[in-house]
Amino acid sequence: MPRLSPNNILPAAITNLRLCTALQNCGAIGVDNAFDKSSAENLYVYDDGSLGYTDWTDVVPEFVSKCFVAANPNNNTIALLPLDGRILTGPSVIAGGVCDGMLLTDKEMCFIEFKTNVTSSNYQTITQRANDAIDQLWHTFDGIINPKCATQSIAGQPIDVEHKLFVDFHVVFDKDLEVTGASSELMDLQLQFLTDKSHPLYFDDGKVFQ
Repeated sequence: MPRLSPNNILPAAITNLRLCTALQNCGAIGVDNAFDKSSAENLYVYDDGSLGYTDWTDVVPEFVSKCFVAANPNNNTIALLPLDGRILTGPSVIAGGVCDGMLLTDKEMCFIEFKTNVTSSNYQTITQRANDAIDQLWHTFDGIINPKCATQSIAGQPIDVEHKLFVDFHVVFDKDLEVTGASSELMDLQLQFLTDKSHPLYFDDGKVFQ
């Protein structure tokens, strides 16, 4: 992860503001009304079927096995951007696939795709759904976020997200299926993604935010 000096902190915060501005007209609801922020020590992110988009809570839910746990030991401010079905809904925007959500700090941009509706641990099923998730994750970043951020600028320079923030990608299966990146099939997908995209991909149910 790149180290941020004190001189980087303000530009990073501005980057986040510009990113939100870039996504302003991508769906039925403005991004300002859609994202949430919290500094709780643990945040449980999940795909809410009743709402139709990603939500979170700072209280351990009964369905914790289907959650992505954002550990926040330093109580930094984390923003949740529910992308699919909330911020990114326009047909021309979502063509190509959209991941479920993004967690954003002044240092990190974390994309999440939930496949917690998968009930079979058959390796062919898991691998197929993993590949679907990868396509959604990458298109969200490379086909939507990056180009739209490039239309925004700081001091006359286009925003280069990859140089301002640490970007990673997560595919979340129900923890009860015991799907991890340690399996040979998923390990190969992670390595291929890192080689091709120069960003880490994980099959896990959480991360620690710095």
